Amino acid sequence: MKTNYVLIFLMVLFCLCGCWDRQELNEVSIVAGIAIDKGENGHYLATIEVINSSELSMQTAQGDTAAILFSIEGETLAELAHKMNVGITRTPIYGHMQTLVVSEEVAREGVAPFLQFLERNIEFRNDFNMLVAKGVKAKDIIGTTYPIQEVPSVKINTQVETMITEWGGDPNVRLTDFISAVSSSGRHPIMATVTIEGNEEKGKSVENNKKVDLDAIVVLNGMALFEEDKLSGFLTVEETRNYLWTQDLTYTTLSVPCENDKERYLGVRVSQSTTNIKANVKNETPEIIIDLIVETELESSQCSDIVDDLDTFKSYENQIGQEIKDKVEATVQKVQEQYGIDVFGFGEDVYRQQPKSFKEMEDNWDEFFKKANIQVEPTVYLRRFGMRTKDFLKDIEE
Repeated sequence: MKTNYVLIFLMVLFCLCGCWDRQELNEVSIVAGIAIDKGENGHYLATIEVINSSELSMQTAQGDTAAILFSIEGETLAELAHKMNVGITRTPIYGHMQTLVVSEEVAREGVAPFLQFLERNIEFRNDFNMLVAKGVKAKDIIGTTYPIQEVPSVKINTQVETMITEWGGDPNVRLTDFISAVSSSGRHPIMATVTIEGNEEKGKSVENNKKVDLDAIVVLNGMALFEEDKLSGFLTVEETRNYLWTQDLTYTTLSVPCENDKERYLGVRVSQSTTNIKANVKNETPEIIIDLIVETELESSQCSDIVDDLDTFKSYENQIGQEIKDKVEATVQKVQEQYGIDVFGFGEDVYRQQPKSFKEMEDNWDEFFKKANIQVEPTVYLRRFGMRTKDFLKDIEE
């Protein structure tokens, strides 16, 4: 019996891989972000952002840059990812990459060729942010410094997460989301968009971090729409939030015009929202109902109504619901008329709920999407009105 245990133990030992693929920290460079631009001599200009870890420690920081960029041109991202040591000293590792930025020019040509490499390669995780650089080079996005988080790609990652939590103006697309949409016959993919406000060249300097009013700053400015893997158009930040109502938006804030004075507004915080899509087909026309259950609280009111009156509560709920309905339907209509591609995934809803009908439409779903009857039906609950029921603004106006 003891002999059997010894044999089993030895067999297990032989199966263990040990440390054959170990890499010491002083032998590698951690890649935080990648930017893909159109090359002049090659198909792609790939830029990696590696972390200068000594600048992230209070004991070793000397006020130098916390991240270093290196660019190289070539025909495939697979080649370029392994060729970076023509310029950097240590082996780049990509397992901690947080941001992929693609230039508008590259996105219009198609992103599938290099996304395939990212999906296949075991070094890359699939949880990094995917963004389109609108009107600027992708390289400049990951090269713009910021004083609080000195590694630009890390700053962008945190910025996206905060935007989702606070206002909901980012679609939070990951690699698997994009590839799943490309492969679907009832949905087209999307990405968030970013741009630079200010002087792009000055934003690359460490001196940018030493100013109260930064020379350049990276801002989220909406969403990119793709037809298959090619960029088709853009939505604004506001329209992106409206799009997200159709995808289970949780948190946001609305400015709703007062019923009797359109120059004054209610400030309404959405604390919880649930989206339910109902799909049907009548006379070869898809009918989509976006059923929203929205819980809100009143954060500010410039209106003249008595806030703690029950009728006022009911009136506000109706006004908020109408504002949501108008905004979401306007964005859906814009996508139908201007771009004619289903980025909402309504085709997937029709497939799940009316599979036989969808099979007849599948090959030309976008044509059916253009003429689809899409309605938003919000049910709003105003749960609370803050810490005060009396408004001191009324005392000022009297």
